[in-house]
Amino acid sequence: MNKQARTAMWTAGAVTAALLLGACGSDDDGSKGEIKGAHDSKPSKSASASKSSAPSEPGDSEIKLAKDAKNVFEDVKTDDPKKREVLADNQRRINSIDRVITTHKDTALVKKYSKGESLIAANKYILDALKENQGWAGVTRYYDQKVVLKSDTFAEVSFCADESKAKNKDLKSGELAPNNGGDLNYIFSKLIVERNKDGVWQAMSGSETAKAEKCMD
Repeated sequence: MNKQARTAMWTAGAVTAALLLGACGSDDDGSKGEIKGAHDSKPSKSASASKSSAPSEPGDSEIKLAKDAKNVFEDVKTDDPKKREVLADNQRRINSIDRVITTHKDTALVKKYSKGESLIAANKYILDALKENQGWAGVTRYYDQKVVLKSDTFAEVSFCADESKAKNKDLKSGELAPNNGGDLNYIFSKLIVERNKDGVWQAMSGSETAKAEKCMD
């Protein structure tokens, strides 16, 4: 399992994963049997998460990962409020996935910031992690974030990620695997996002390139 959800995984397996998780709500207390990125050793519980936990979602600006995992987003110099909204929601999208992966909590947040192909890919990543009982620890850096506004409701967001300081973690033993990814740790992503009726910019589809030279700074 790679640490980051791969936005280009639009496969039949991903569709199956989305259908499996589509029947699940948010987990109610973060217990290890929960769904979405939960890497739990009991995947059968992934289909029984309770909907009652939705009201307990953290504030969008307070989406926290496990104590040993951190996403760092470099500031973007733009005064355009709409571009900043797009960037903020994309950061929340990334954190929502990694919150589930590292804490087994707040699965409903993933659906809040992703839909369509992007949601399918996120769900597949989460189910794969669940089956492998795997999370991650360390630091991932996001930089060179850019937004191109296509209209009032559509935009393209691109960014680089440096995963060289992150390691896969066995959630059962707590053991960290060595990061031997080398240049594969430098990833370029481009997403199409749409502003929904609630004002949230949701990722719809996209592509991702590992070993991206433009991200090696």
